[in-house]
Amino acid sequence: MKSPQFRTLAYALLALAALVMLAGLAIGNRGDARNRIPLPLRMLSSLLVWSAALLLWRNADPALRRPAALTAAGMGCGFLGDLIMARVIPLPEYVIFGMLAFGAGHGCYIGATAGHLARRGALTSAAIPLLASWLIGAIGWYGAARNPAKAVVLNYAALAYALLLASMSGMGAALAMRDPRYLSLALGSALFFLSDLILAGELFRDLFFPYIGDAIWLTYLTGQGLIVEALGARQGEKHFLSTGAERE
Repeated sequence: MKSPQFRTLAYALLALAALVMLAGLAIGNRGDARNRIPLPLRMLSSLLVWSAALLLWRNADPALRRPAALTAAGMGCGFLGDLIMARVIPLPEYVIFGMLAFGAGHGCYIGATAGHLARRGALTSAAIPLLASWLIGAIGWYGAARNPAKAVVLNYAALAYALLLASMSGMGAALAMRDPRYLSLALGSALFFLSDLILAGELFRDLFFPYIGDAIWLTYLTGQGLIVEALGARQGEKHFLSTGAERE
């Protein structure tokens, strides 16, 4: 990191995003059974997390700039997906476009995570966590999203999306198993996946409970924040690699 002040500012932005969400819960839409957190505050919290990711990228150590850049790009796709799903950007078939944006973001996160695994010569160690995550993703899709009453293409698009999100969870778990400093990455990926399972249940199965929108948003943005913190802010890898701690 070029300057510790930038790192501190990035963490301050992540903390501010959390405070914005809590403020929305405390003083938000009392008459809305789905969302207490107002739309402007939801979008602001997402923007703050993206800003933190950009700051971490711009000030990353040279050896870590690529994964930090992929992380910033992934969160940028997430922010775009938030705007689409909230209909701030009005698009036909907004669910499909939102899935494409979030899917692109997860592709970036997977690339960043694979880079960290490759630095440890541990890409092959992700095989078992990936297989387990795909199984969980398929079960989650079947239980929460699959709906024969919906168009076939939408059902299979949801399956592909679920497997992509599950892949990130598996990769995050594999990296956390190699380096405990990345436990926050595994947790963040799992929270993102959980958030989308709830959203899929709402979109495809008419799932509803009071403040379901807040549950979706809180798990989603917390997951995004943890992913950004883990992939964008990790320092000291040179020392870690030089110790040989990652070797079999």
